[in-house]
Amino acid sequence: MGEEGKRVKRLAACDISVIIPVYNIQQHLRECLDSVLGQSYPHLQVICVDDGSTDESPAILAEYAQKDPRVQVIRQQNAGPGAARNTGLEAAVGEYVIFLDSDDWFEPDFLEQMVDTAQREGADVAICRAVEFDTNSGRELPSEWMMKKQYLPGKLAFAPQEMADHLFQFTYGMPWDKFYRRELLTSSGIRYPALKNSEDLAFVYPTLLAAKRIAVVDEVLIHHRINRMASVSNSRCGQPEAPYEAFQIVKEYLEQHQLMDTYRRSFLNWAMEFLVWHISNMSQRDIQRQYLHTLRRQWLPQLHFEEHPASYYESKSCYAKYLLARYAPYPVFAAVVKVYKKAKHGGQ
Repeated sequence: MGEEGKRVKRLAACDISVIIPVYNIQQHLRECLDSVLGQSYPHLQVICVDDGSTDESPAILAEYAQKDPRVQVIRQQNAGPGAARNTGLEAAVGEYVIFLDSDDWFEPDFLEQMVDTAQREGADVAICRAVEFDTNSGRELPSEWMMKKQYLPGKLAFAPQEMADHLFQFTYGMPWDKFYRRELLTSSGIRYPALKNSEDLAFVYPTLLAAKRIAVVDEVLIHHRINRMASVSNSRCGQPEAPYEAFQIVKEYLEQHQLMDTYRRSFLNWAMEFLVWHISNMSQRDIQRQYLHTLRRQWLPQLHFEEHPASYYESKSCYAKYLLARYAPYPVFAAVVKVYKKAKHGGQ
């Protein structure tokens, strides 16, 4: 048997559970499902969890389930994307699991490349590159920030402790670019928490920490839609304390598994940048002021940031954000954030 025959036989012996939370996404759902069902790797279980949709999404799901036996539809009352992903995970039977967003679409060999890499490298988690698609402009945007390859330890497969100083900076806490060995999730018991936003962080980073080996697929395989008002990733409304709760879950995981000493520098830099970013993106000034006060009086002291010199921070920019959040009067903080956002968006 030739090498290609061996490869096909090996792939056919493995299966993947694709979990897709669905909520009022009739406009883009067909494109997503077509790109999943049209994958070059056919051995899939496609679990679509309808999270209480009130549009035509349930009818579209029923149509696809009727014409393709790989599609399984689970319906539940609206509980949020994290709960929907947990529901899908309970129904998963594949050796590997991936959580996809229902408004994204994927390269035809996306899953084949992911499973090939995971098996070849013996990885518990495989991560690929992605690009953002701006729904408003119809353009794809450079998205190198999603995977910062400069932090890789000189190779595309590694143990997480090999990049202990940068694990939290190397990849963002997004679920849809990461491919998991299901046994990792089963044995660790890691699940999405009941948060209205930022729940991805409390799932993704513990799984990376729990992995024995991580592999990178250095190819753009996902097209991630942004600027769609009702998108899964655009749901930062309500529960403003959720990001802090997600951060606390990650912190507790590090402490409970005696990993804090190994990853402390990376975690603290990530936590500070993330919490400041979250506060700076609050649209209501009274809530922003309240959470900046909480950051100063509770969150930063809890992490003992004052004990670390400027050289401890990931960059000068990171240190400047710490100083701004720690010491600047609120009007100064708000003004600097406004100028920064204006400059970042080209003065618009």
